[in-house]
Amino acid sequence: MVPETRTIKLSSVIFSQDFYPRKKHDPELAKKYLSNLEEIEARGNYISIAADGTLLDGRHRHIAYTKRHEGNLDVEIPVFWYDIAEPKEKFSLAIELNSTHGYQLAEEDKRRCAMDLYGKYRCDLGDIAKMVSVRKEKVLEWTKSIRDEEERRENETIFDMWMECYTSEQIAALLQNKYTRQGIDAKIERLLQNEFPGTKFAKLSNFTLETDDKGEEQPDEYGWKRPLYNVWSFAKKTNSVGHFGNSEQRIVENMLYLYTNPYDIVFDPFAGGGSTLDVCSRRLRRCWISDRKPIVERENEIRKHDLVTDGIPSLRWSDVTLTYLDPPYWRQAANQYSKDPTDLANMSLEQFTDTLSKIVKDISRKQSRGVIALLIQPTQWSADEHRFTDHVTDLVQAVGNKRLILENRVSCPYSTEQYNAQQVQHAKDNKMLLVLTRELIIWRIAQ
Repeated sequence: MVPETRTIKLSSVIFSQDFYPRKKHDPELAKKYLSNLEEIEARGNYISIAADGTLLDGRHRHIAYTKRHEGNLDVEIPVFWYDIAEPKEKFSLAIELNSTHGYQLAEEDKRRCAMDLYGKYRCDLGDIAKMVSVRKEKVLEWTKSIRDEEERRENETIFDMWMECYTSEQIAALLQNKYTRQGIDAKIERLLQNEFPGTKFAKLSNFTLETDDKGEEQPDEYGWKRPLYNVWSFAKKTNSVGHFGNSEQRIVENMLYLYTNPYDIVFDPFAGGGSTLDVCSRRLRRCWISDRKPIVERENEIRKHDLVTDGIPSLRWSDVTLTYLDPPYWRQAANQYSKDPTDLANMSLEQFTDTLSKIVKDISRKQSRGVIALLIQPTQWSADEHRFTDHVTDLVQAVGNKRLILENRVSCPYSTEQYNAQQVQHAKDNKMLLVLTRELIIWRIAQ
């Protein structure tokens, strides 16, 4: 690049360490230049600046000018003016000029420049070697720590996206097509070999429990115990994200233990607070989760998809072994999520039953193995005159077909804390039993 020769005010020259290759200047050299400025100018050894005044080369001469004209920085000096202003261009040219003229860059300066060129400006390793006048092997050595961290983060992104059922094409696009689809597939295969088994996830993903001195199994670090019966009671919720209608995440853990293996896909289209995502992440299950209106806290993690109006989504159904449905309950969640008539909670009882049973049957046509589990609670307090309204029998009858075999019905009772004092008194006054029951209906896909 050929510069223009210009005369500008000394005050217009801007020194910035961000665009200067040398970490330190040499006071003795600046002092030497101070006594030889006329001779330096006569030889045409001018300082170099970018279009915005940023000093690119000649820091020692700049210091000499500043000391000579201290108190009168409006004095004009000759410069080489380069018509560039972009940070990458300025830094690259500054390195080139300082590497080829006069006082050479020290190796530590070259190392620092190489790190910035790679880390800040994403320059090619071969180009960096040429700019700082070293072998490419040296640049590889200097940038190893940055490249290792970049690879770790990149691998983490690829693995997390794969676990959340994004396609190889979608992952490649996020990484600005740095890799082909086949390249992404190959990286995933290598990650799977390295990540599992043999890491901290192995015990969690296989639901391995320790035993005490008496040989009795102890809960794992998340409080999970092996389920043996079809009554799952939980004294306290363990969900980290509060959300209306949140169900206990250990229900999901039990189903993962019973019906899935590591890296199987779990489909949850009523994600709510995202507890399924959290459990699948620590148990090494892939998951495709969505909601008609994802909560703000997790809108970047939960897909926006309305199962009622958008239909069954496209995903790798051959790998799905568990569909978990925890829908808005009829009347109990009315107007809690929306006032939309297509919201399950806002429908009539007949619409609710028909729509929900159709969803189960439609999923069974896509899912080739495993189970479909539906968590449902009788409606009572929000029903007309607080009448007990069961849903399980209606749904089992509506869903029943040869492709779906009723595997089990699991009771997942609430704690008594869900009722307030006024509701309890009403039950006493009217000799009424308050509903604490909630059932998990589990259908197995017939082979």
